[in-house]
Amino acid sequence: MDLIQLPRVERMRLRRGGDEYIGTLHLTTHHLIFSATAQIDSTGGETIASSDLELWLGYPLIHSAELQRPPKLGSRRDGSVYERSELTAWALQGAIRIRCHHFLFVTLRCADVRKLYDAFSTIKQLACVASLEKLYAFDYRPQSANSSNGWGIYSAREEFERMGVGAGADSEGIGRFWRLSAANDRFQLCATYPDELAVPLRISDTTLTYAARYRSKGRLPVLSYLHGNGASMTRSSQPMVGLKQARSVQDEKLVEAVIASAEPQGVTPRLGSGSSSERSNIIIDARPTTNAVVNRAVGAGSENMDHYKRCRKVYLGIDNIHVMRDALNKLTDAVAAESTCAADRGVVARIQSSRSNWLRHIENIMVGVRTIVQAIDASQHVLVHCSDGWDRTAQLTSLAQLCLDPYYRTARGFAVLVEKEWVSFGHQFTLRCGHLGHPDRFKVTRASSAQRPAKTGAESESDTESDETPEEPVADVSGSGSSSSPANAAAAPVDTYEFLQSSTSMFGRFASRAFKGVQSRISSAIQAASDNLDDIDDPDPFYTGYPHLQPNYVPPASDAAHHRASSGFRLGRSKHDHETSPVFQQFLDCVFQLWVQHPTMFEFNERFLLDLFYHLHSAQFGTFIGNNTHERQKLKFKERTQSVWSWMFRHECWEDSEYANPLYMADGAVDYTKVIAPDPAFLQYWSAMFSCHDPAFKRDAGDNDDSDDEKDEDIEAATALKADSDDHDDESGVSSINDRMTLSRISEPRVASALEEEEQPLSQLQPKLEPQPESQQESIISELKSEHTPKPPALPHTNKSVDVTRALAGSSSFENVWV
Repeated sequence: MDLIQLPRVERMRLRRGGDEYIGTLHLTTHHLIFSATAQIDSTGGETIASSDLELWLGYPLIHSAELQRPPKLGSRRDGSVYERSELTAWALQGAIRIRCHHFLFVTLRCADVRKLYDAFSTIKQLACVASLEKLYAFDYRPQSANSSNGWGIYSAREEFERMGVGAGADSEGIGRFWRLSAANDRFQLCATYPDELAVPLRISDTTLTYAARYRSKGRLPVLSYLHGNGASMTRSSQPMVGLKQARSVQDEKLVEAVIASAEPQGVTPRLGSGSSSERSNIIIDARPTTNAVVNRAVGAGSENMDHYKRCRKVYLGIDNIHVMRDALNKLTDAVAAESTCAADRGVVARIQSSRSNWLRHIENIMVGVRTIVQAIDASQHVLVHCSDGWDRTAQLTSLAQLCLDPYYRTARGFAVLVEKEWVSFGHQFTLRCGHLGHPDRFKVTRASSAQRPAKTGAESESDTESDETPEEPVADVSGSGSSSSPANAAAAPVDTYEFLQSSTSMFGRFASRAFKGVQSRISSAIQAASDNLDDIDDPDPFYTGYPHLQPNYVPPASDAAHHRASSGFRLGRSKHDHETSPVFQQFLDCVFQLWVQHPTMFEFNERFLLDLFYHLHSAQFGTFIGNNTHERQKLKFKERTQSVWSWMFRHECWEDSEYANPLYMADGAVDYTKVIAPDPAFLQYWSAMFSCHDPAFKRDAGDNDDSDDEKDEDIEAATALKADSDDHDDESGVSSINDRMTLSRISEPRVASALEEEEQPLSQLQPKLEPQPESQQESIISELKSEHTPKPPALPHTNKSVDVTRALAGSSSFENVWV
């Protein structure tokens, strides 16, 4: 089946914030493209000014979408027919509300309600793909060859050799008691670890095999970073202790060998009286204490410190991925309020009232990083783990290395750090970012019937003595039905619900959560059936024409052996949706906090981090796609996709790059005694991220070098590409649309001719600050260097005029970016 049901929609309306435009919507294989022709008045629909705005939105960037159907439009009792203007007003009450991962919120409306439905159906099917190979990264080809090979920027052997690992016991280096092991060469030891592991020299591969069985997912303790003073930072997953307090001698020997790596002979000396002073090394458990104790019920838990000598354990209390996801959703709702309505309160007040605790979570992470940095700087060994060792563990180890080693604060060093701690050690980018899309996030609701077209006088009189048509219940595709609906009232007796809510026991809390989950899914199925019956007498039989958009709908299986004879509904919840979480986004937010606190210690600027955040969800490059190294090797990512680092380092000279930090003090940063520490008391909201200065927007401008005919031809070439797997072989069509999308830019179209000689993919669709005079730049830099507490250079991504002096002075507050 062709997934692109409607490749082009004329006179579509797009609303972003307080601005509304009218133009053409193009639905291609990998992008939603809106080309505006005029800006209109949101109240009367009259044209205000001509517009050349363009929006290029990749489907993986869409977090969720809601189709708001117009209110029911029954036949009039006097037998009269609705006029065209009334039907147009009725259809414009319907809308497609899109929320993006990078905090872009847009609303689409159309006078033809059928085209609106077709557009929503197409967007949903193209945003929810079945495999990674259907993502844009596997079709994207840069316009010109890049001299920088992003896939070769990181080599595990070279990076560990830089730390001194593998020098041999006869040498005098700090890494003489470490070696690179090939025990995981075919991913037999751990499927989510890299194929080369740095382990203590006196630990054999056989010991590693047994130690891996004691750790969750086989993620045994391995070296992550070796500091210049000999202190090491290792990472792992939680031990499989369980209720029986199981132990592993091999795991204990491995941790003991890690501690002994800084001893003169590489052997742990005999302990004395076992005083607390001898327990200087730390085992970091990133979880709250309660979570670690509860995990014992499922066979996991935390280390029994009676078996790990010379170590002490510290719980950091960092919440799990589900709490972080809920915090981001609350923060997003507060940010979206400005885009959807004219709120009287400012964005800072709305964020504070949302109680998202986003900054509190950032603070907890920064406190843990400071604990690790202080311990390693004091020549103590640190073992870091959470539950499975690929979320909170990656945050802590990478941020700690960023503080300890100035090499990672350079641009290429930061790329090496991300490749090592996140990509190679198996952070689940596909699951955490939701690249494949989730059908449960595409909701179908009904607009309020109070906004239906005005009735005639006769009709109003005839309806005076009758009841109004009741509002149709909301069909929530996500399965989170409202508890106030009749279906919920029938499914959940008040006494039972209050009993579960009032219970203070652990069983009561889990039972309450499970009860509400089952209740919402049953309610969603009942409401879906009610909607289907109500549409029989409705002139808008939505679910009859679009059965695949029904809540919890399961398409019929092609295999007769697995064919379901049910009505096509399911009550299960998407596992992938349950696993999404802003883990890497939090890492970038913490890096931004360090960049603000130490602006002269980083070679890159804020825009460098913002573009990485954008491409975390764009699925244009293969760097942030996939769950582990093993999966990437099977799909041949290096041969079939491009690396994001190829684009970030496309300039031969870094000083000429738009990512260069003019305040960077290279001479003072190369000294490896330069250790920075995070200050959890000095944190701020990252306004440039949450205000979404979208790189996919091309603002109003004057002349455009590309003619309308050429633009139409490129759009038609894009729509010719089908989303089915059989149509990915058309290389010529792919190249055509890819080349066109690389030229889309947020800056004025008149620069397009100058960009044709240089590769310009979507990552560079960002506004630039106008260059300032060198004298002014030097004076500001010298002033900041003279003050020993310089402020960070904020480069706000905004289309408003910005005071350059104030920007370089580090004003990254909301007043610069929020309207």
